[in-house]
Order: sequence, then C-alpha cells, then structure tokens
Amino acid sequence: MSGDAEAAFGAVADELRVRILRELWDAEGALAFSELRERVDVRDSGRFNYHLGKLRGRFVEQTDDGYELRYAGQQLVSALYSGVYTEDASVGPSPVDGSCFDCGGDLEARYEDEHGHVECTDCGMNVVMGGVPPAFVDGREDDLATAIDAYLRTQIRQCTAGFCPECSGPTTGRLAVSDYGPQAIFECGRCGGEFQGTASMVALEHPAVVAFYREHGRDVREVPVWKLDWVAQPEWDGDEARVTVAVDGDELALTVDESLSVSGAERA
Repeated sequence: MSGDAEAAFGAVADELRVRILRELWDAEGALAFSELRERVDVRDSGRFNYHLGKLRGRFVEQTDDGYELRYAGQQLVSALYSGVYTEDASVGPSPVDGSCFDCGGDLEARYEDEHGHVECTDCGMNVVMGGVPPAFVDGREDDLATAIDAYLRTQIRQCTAGFCPECSGPTTGRLAVSDYGPQAIFECGRCGGEFQGTASMVALEHPAVVAFYREHGRDVREVPVWKLDWVAQPEWDGDEARVTVAVDGDELALTVDESLSVSGAERA
C-alpha cells in the first residue's frame, strides 16, 4: 500500500493538477482537451498535456467525448471540499438541552480539532464524540448538537452494516469490558480503524426498538442520544449484554451477543 499511496499523492502534488480535477468536478459532462485547458487557463499546451497525463488512468479517464473524473478523482475532490486538508474550524461551546448520564450535570456542544463533542460541563464526560470534517459545521453552527447526534448515528449505521466509515473496508464487531459497562467495539479489517460506544448503541435503530417507540407515539430516531437514558445503561448477562429500553413505564429487553447481533426482544 505504501508505494501505491506515494504514487497517488505524488500525482496530485501540483496546484495545476488540482485545478484540472476541480474543473472536471464542476463540469456537467466530459470536457474536450481544448475546453478543459481553457477552463484551467493554461496557455502552454505541452505543459498542460504533461500534467493531465499524470492524472490519466488513476484519477481522470479519457473517453470518446473527452475527459472526465474517475471514481478516485471524485473521492479526492470531495475530500478537498470536506475541508479535512485545508480548513481549521472551531464552533461553540453552546448549551445543550439535556443532562449527563453519569452525574446529571449540564451539557454543551463544541467542535474543534476535527472532532464534534457533546460533553458534561461538570464531570467532563463525553456523552457523544467523533471525528468529523470541517464541512460538517458549515451552516450548522446554530444546531451543532443535533448535527453531531445525526453524524454519530450515521457512523453506527455504517459499522453495523459491516463497513468502515473511514475507508469503507469490512468491519467486525465484538463486546468488550470497560468501566462504563459492556462496550461495542467495531474494528476495520482494512485500515485498522476502531469505533466504540456502549453496547446499547447497536440497538438504537433495531426494528423492535423502533416499533416500541412508535407504540408510544414517538420516533426513537428523532430523540437525541443524550435523552435516551437506556443507551448508557447496558448490563452484563453472562457473556452477553442486556439492554433494557424504557418508555413511559413500559420496558423492552434485548440481548446483544459477543458479535454484537441484537436478539431476544422481550417485554419486561
């Protein structure tokens, strides 16, 4: 992988090549050589052809209609727009409607160092935390906590579906022990990335939980994680985790096994 990565990054280590990729991204279809050169604003045809040649094959495809981005080129430009490599954003802290699972203290949301946080102002516990690109906060400054919650759920969905939120490689899940009770650990077999949270997280959108909330006139997918007390309270039941979902005095008990499969939904 090392040699391939060096070649790939070397191919775009030039401002002109980045401009070529951006123009192809903005185009509504394939661009002829002359039209692409005009958009990039390079007079020297030979110089332009040299740099375009460095992108052909891996990032740019030449078709009968002209030049267009390959999937790798699309991914590269979208990463540039995400701000991961070019921006340094900071938002908050701002108060959050809710309280800490652990001590009952007030919560606040903030975004800094490419991470979104919803944390307790008293004990410092991170109720929600995850790495997200700077583009994440664009237009969401006034509702930062809700956006962080939505991003977290998206990552959980991806992990439980079996692919890594970072590289799209395959993930495997397992239960682990921690000071906060049973934890869900997802590991990527490709990039080695690790994602973790309470074992209850894998039950957030389980059909039985969604139906249980609907019976009570609510949609669990619209309730912020920090307002779902049961998410922070999984318990060990032998080698498995037991998750008890409580709504308006009613309870639904689920079992999370060693591979993080959810089963055994029963009314308590």
